Formats: sequence, C-alpha cells, structure tokens
Amino acid sequence: MKRLAFKIVGLSTAFLFMAGCGGSVDINPSEAVTEMNEQITFTDQFASVDEQSINRIYGVDESLVESCAAMSGSGATAETLAMWKAKDESSAEQIEQQLNEFLKAYKEGYADYKPEEVPKLDSAILKRDGVYVVLCISADNEVAKTIVDDVLNG
Repeated sequence: MKRLAFKIVGLSTAFLFMAGCGGSVDINPSEAVTEMNEQITFTDQFASVDEQSINRIYGVDESLVESCAAMSGSGATAETLAMWKAKDESSAEQIEQQLNEFLKAYKEGYADYKPEEVPKLDSAILKRDGVYVVLCISADNEVAKTIVDDVLNG
C-alpha cells in the first residue's frame, strides 16, 4: 500500500513539475487585447477590428496566423494594439518582420500627416514571444511595455 501511495505522489509531483516547466502559456489574443486595452493609456477612442481585416491592415500574411485580435484608433493618432498567435515560431518571426515593415511605412505616413505622433512610433512596442506577436503604440509606451510583458509571461 505504501508503495502505491509513493508512486501516486511521485507521479503527481512529476506531472506538476512538467506542467509548470514545459512550454509557454496558451493566450487567447482577443482576451489579451481586451485586458491590455483596459490597462494601457491611450488618447484615442478605440474600436475592435474584425479578424478578417486585421492581417490586411497590418500587412501580415494570414497563412501564418492561427488567431489574432486588434483595436485601432480613429486615425487621428498612431495608436494601435494588436496581437497574433502564429501557427508556429517560424511564422511568428515572419509576422514580426512584416510588422517591422508596417511600422516603417506607418512612421513615414505620420511624419507628413501628424509629426507629433512620430515619437510614439519611435518607441512602439513590437514584441515576439514564442508563437505570439504583439504590436502596441500608445500614449505611454514605457508603461505599456511592462503590461505587454506581463500578458506574454502569463
């Protein structure tokens, strides 16, 4: 009887250890974007972007994406918040590269349209962690970076 109890405790401990150490947290982009939007300071009024439009707007190849969510401002500011869950880590790297291109073009556009928005773009958060990629341009990108890190680290 003691042997059986010992084996059960041992196996339970092993499973708990593996669950705690094995792999990343599963994040729902829609829930994460909603959570981040509530915590990050934005000066623009945000609206959700439908999933079919997100990849087109940001120039992301939809074949790389498992799911995504975004909130975007009115266009009066450069502020935006979006998250992708890629099909795999290689796809996440490609999404990150595509978003870097988006940011370059976005910055060029705002340099002519509203140059006062360029500092937000200079400090934009583009963070990849495993299969997740987050793009955040806010009124306070320094604080937003901490919030994005917290969401990605579960």
